Amino acid sequence: MANKNKEIQINSSINIKDESKVIHASSFGVGGDDEEVRLIIVNNKLINKNDNFELISESDLQIVMSPATAMKLKDMLENYTKN
Repeated sequence: MANKNKEIQINSSINIKDESKVIHASSFGVGGDDEEVRLIIVNNKLINKNDNFELISESDLQIVMSPATAMKLKDMLENYTKN
């Protein structure tokens, strides 16, 4: 039998409605120096732990590239977002 409830009960006082949206999933950071550019991608996950919500880091991916490659990526992203 399918659950027709439009809310998901997390604990006795918190319900998540069916139309709820994820508003934060990942973080991006950029840093570097004259020799390299570092793109840091942090993926987070919201979990229910002992009737309390906790934000945990699932992954911390770092991409290291040369400044020339970073400029190509920047140009590609700018062209992509113009359309």
